[in-house]
Amino acid sequence: MPEINKKEFEELKRLRLVEQSVMAGLKEAGFSDKALEFFGYKKNFLLDEDPLKEKANATGGFTGACGDHVDIYLKIEGNIIKDAKFVTYGCSGAVISAAALAEMIRNRDIDQTFKLNVSDVVEFLKEGPRGLPKHRWDCCGIAVGALKDAITYYRKPNK
Repeated sequence: MPEINKKEFEELKRLRLVEQSVMAGLKEAGFSDKALEFFGYKKNFLLDEDPLKEKANATGGFTGACGDHVDIYLKIEGNIIKDAKFVTYGCSGAVISAAALAEMIRNRDIDQTFKLNVSDVVEFLKEGPRGLPKHRWDCCGIAVGALKDAITYYRKPNK
């Protein structure tokens, strides 16, 4: 790993403080620890160098009425989703919903995953009274819409 200079180190410290502040605000807003883990660690987020970017055989995207957008990348073998990652241009709810959905669908049959809905993602993120706040449930719809779009693409005979 390359060394960083003092200015870069100070910027990283500042960004860490910003991240801690954002996480505290999300927790105060009712997000569960499970949801915050997906957000904080960017779990299942597709990075530029990720091999799935080239190996995905099903991709889909969906834009919500709010303007947030999720793209999902799937590697399907047989009818089983072997890998799933996402890219989003959206709020914390979109990031969390897409990350959770990618976790939920890995190693599952595409026919089962096509039946998933907003309630399934909301329930997956729930821990006691906390989870994904109701005003962010539409974000789950964006992630689910991207998934359905990818599976629909995969099922097309002449892709």
